[in-house]
Amino acid sequence: MSSQPPGPPNNLLGTLTQVAQTIQAKVQLAQLALKPKARVAKLMVEETEGEAPKEYPLLGDRILIGRSSKSCDIVIRNPVVSQIHCSLIRDSKQGFTIKDEGATNGIYRGRRKVPEMRLYHGALLTLGPPELQASVTLRYTNPPPWPIQVLRYSAYGLGGLTALVTLAILMEWQKVNISPLPRNIQGPVIVYARDNETPLVPPTNQAHLELPRLSEFSPHLAKALIASEDSRFYWHFGVDPIGTLRAIRANLRGGGIQQGGSTITQQLARSLFREYVGTSDTADRKLREAIVALKLETFYSKDTLLLTYLNRIFIGGANYGFEDAAQYYLGKSARDLTLSEAATLVGMLPAPNS
Repeated sequence: MSSQPPGPPNNLLGTLTQVAQTIQAKVQLAQLALKPKARVAKLMVEETEGEAPKEYPLLGDRILIGRSSKSCDIVIRNPVVSQIHCSLIRDSKQGFTIKDEGATNGIYRGRRKVPEMRLYHGALLTLGPPELQASVTLRYTNPPPWPIQVLRYSAYGLGGLTALVTLAILMEWQKVNISPLPRNIQGPVIVYARDNETPLVPPTNQAHLELPRLSEFSPHLAKALIASEDSRFYWHFGVDPIGTLRAIRANLRGGGIQQGGSTITQQLARSLFREYVGTSDTADRKLREAIVALKLETFYSKDTLLLTYLNRIFIGGANYGFEDAAQYYLGKSARDLTLSEAATLVGMLPAPNS
């Protein structure tokens, strides 16, 4: 009678050996050492609140997460977690998508259950509803290279600054009414001697004069004005960023106010809305001046603003506008100015009383 070797024990031993090898393989996968400068995405797993999270480098193209040590690459022994709870699938060179694999308790982002989600750096998820004490927290970390981080945070900072400036503009926008445009034409200023009776300069009785259309001014006048004061007048929106930056640079180099950087529209705003804008050389005044200029450009055409400037800007003494100045200084109308005469009057603008 021949004896046969017992089959079940051998089969059981082979199964146990295979399971042990599988478990060992998974443990080794989770504990692989990375090169010092290697950049890989990582998953931080916090099984119990308050405990230090476990870190898992994401090295494959498809990574299974669950309670099964046989089937999963990241094993989480927690009653809330299913045998195969979810998977991480690489969808680009550095990115992953997390997908629910039919788990009983699902994946949650906050209080919302998500079947699938593209992961981003800092993404926070829970396996199981977050209200459960035994829920597992997952945090995905995959920071971009530092140049991209610098650009990103710079964009955030620029966006925040833009929002603050926009809010300030909207708040100040309501404080000034630009329709209709104020006349803002003063009478003659008379300076008396010590006896308070004798005027140092005899006052003139000349009435303020304006030309009704831009085409009635000498063609040399508008060209000389734009060339001297605001070469990008027809390009900007009331404030010239290029001119402002150039003025800031010149003032920093010179250690004082070397250039103003104000556009024709800003000068008009300062002249017509002096009570609101103010006269001090401060940042607040420049901001109010810029806001009025932006509002003027919003509601009036360039030609209307240029015509108003030519008719209303202060040019010394009791002269407001180039028709007054041409009659007072040259004895002729602004219609008839030559190129040199137009340039002479425009040159008086930076210091009209000098």
